Amino acid sequence: MPAFPLLRWRRKLRWLLGRGWSAQDFAARYASGADAWGYRNSPRHIARAEFLIAALPAERFARALEVGCAQGFLSERLAGRVERLIACDISAEAVAQARRACRGLANAEFHVADIRAGFPGDAFDLCLFSDVLYYLSPREIDAVLDEAARRVPGGGWLAIVNEWREGAKGLTSPHYSFARLDAADAWRRTDARRTPFGDAELSLAIYRRV
Repeated sequence: MPAFPLLRWRRKLRWLLGRGWSAQDFAARYASGADAWGYRNSPRHIARAEFLIAALPAERFARALEVGCAQGFLSERLAGRVERLIACDISAEAVAQARRACRGLANAEFHVADIRAGFPGDAFDLCLFSDVLYYLSPREIDAVLDEAARRVPGGGWLAIVNEWREGAKGLTSPHYSFARLDAADAWRRTDARRTPFGDAELSLAIYRRV
């Protein structure tokens, strides 16, 4: 059986078992070392990154965690707003490429980490999930958001941004994460925005730790 169909069947099986995407599911995308997601030369994605950075609820953060950093496109911009940035991704190749892209940033460090097994680092006053939670199953999202509540102290922030197409298969709708956080005593939503983004929708929500 060809590799890609086999990966899709494995992914479907994991999904049925309540498990989201794995590092193997992203391996082919990062294999060439090129701009895997087409961000760097895209005016739309550059504007999106600037929109997210401008929406952050404080001018400076002491310690931030960026989950799903990919090749460091957003990390380069986020590092300018924090004293210490810890960025992570499930893909070892993506992290290696992010380290190269951000090698001039003394305040940024990059880790290979599956957040379902725990976050790198300790406490954060900002935790950012950009286009990552929908790769997890609802059960995994519950566990990850509970972990975020433990790692972000009172007064800290959680930001979630998603590019989403309704009807997407093999993914968990961002609305699940938003509903989960809206119902949680640990978080209070302070900002929510939705805007068209090509043939998709861009959603942003920011929560403060109570």
